[in-house]
Amino acid sequence: MEETVRIVGVRFKRAGKIYYFTPGDLPVAVGDEVLVETAAGVECGEVVIPPKDVPLEDVVQPVRKVLRHMEDADREQLRAKREDEAAAEEFAAERIAARGLPMKLVDVEYTFDRSRLTFFFVSEERVDFRELVKDLASRFGVRIELRQIGVRDQAKEVGGIGVCGRELCCTTWLGEFAPVSIRMAKEQELSLNPSKLTGQCGRLKCCLKYEADTYRSLREALPLVGDTVRTPNGTGQVCEVLVARESVAVDLGEGRRTLVSLKQLESGEAVVVASRRAAVAAAVAATEADAADDWNGSAGVAVAVETGDEDDRAADNGDDRTVRDGEPGHEPGEAADQNDGCLTGPANVGDHRVDPAADPEPAGVDGDGGEDEPQGVQGTAGGDESDADDTNGDFVDREAFHQEEGSGQGRPHPKGRRRRGRRRRPHRRPPQPGEATG
Repeated sequence: MEETVRIVGVRFKRAGKIYYFTPGDLPVAVGDEVLVETAAGVECGEVVIPPKDVPLEDVVQPVRKVLRHMEDADREQLRAKREDEAAAEEFAAERIAARGLPMKLVDVEYTFDRSRLTFFFVSEERVDFRELVKDLASRFGVRIELRQIGVRDQAKEVGGIGVCGRELCCTTWLGEFAPVSIRMAKEQELSLNPSKLTGQCGRLKCCLKYEADTYRSLREALPLVGDTVRTPNGTGQVCEVLVARESVAVDLGEGRRTLVSLKQLESGEAVVVASRRAAVAAAVAATEADAADDWNGSAGVAVAVETGDEDDRAADNGDDRTVRDGEPGHEPGEAADQNDGCLTGPANVGDHRVDPAADPEPAGVDGDGGEDEPQGVQGTAGGDESDADDTNGDFVDREAFHQEEGSGQGRPHPKGRRRRGRRRRPHRRPPQPGEATG
């Protein structure tokens, strides 16, 4: 049988977050005031979720206990605690002003057992409040905690009246803040006036999210502007989408317009003949299919090119032997030794490796920018980077690092980029008439 645990939901503040505790055998009901054990100490709260049995694996451990019901002496201690919180807030505000700290004190809270005193503040920058903590600790003699909060939490703590004429949602019933974006206002066709979209905290109103999902689902169900719809009064194009009325306006031509509701579309009384949304989805699917085909084809070509380059490089090195896996004298996956004309290492396709001693530098090209360098080719002061690569056995085409003047090739390749083309042979001047060849 699955093991379960009995839990209840307790809230410590009005419209605060709900935390779960196990009451054990203690009888509790919704609305009871109880004392519970928390990580910060003993706290008092109100039961807002009745007891229920939950599988033990679904409960976040550790599950702390409900100690007991509050008594009259506990309520008297709670009133005294609130008076002390007001005095502590006044003293802290005085010390903040005396030290000139760029912070605004919002609220002060004692734990029920007075083991910790927490100060909530807002600030637009980092604050060094170490000296302030010393002043508070010497005055109250308990553990001091300063916690920085945001402007939305500040509005929740302070409270106020919204433009609707009612108390702020975050103060009365909203337990947690949900992300709100300007896109929600656009989807609801609201005026993008900051003074009408922002609340008391200076951020976008939380109520913009309340109907955002409804508007989004209705827009997805209704046809778009420009779609062709066949109605009982005739066929026409959608000229306006009325989300709040769950309908669209269809232009039948000759100045005639009719409204088609979502119920008519769902019942089949009105039919969407040509949909832009369906056309876009089909075009996207076709584009993705073409891209997949192109990628598969290009991958096959790349493999063929790389394989061909390996054969060409073997011919350029004058080595007729081909190193393959399982050849006598070599382990699978390894190339021949330097005595065979290659550097020892993995025989990877596309790995341009030759013996530096067997690959002399083309005549007339000097990587250090010396006198032997042809006109129009500039070297790198202090030695070319490609020379350093050649010493490691990596062939680097020098044209990848040096561009001829006036060639319009743009900037040289970044350091470390290897050219995977066929090696260029040293340029040789063709024989002149009357010159002996041999």
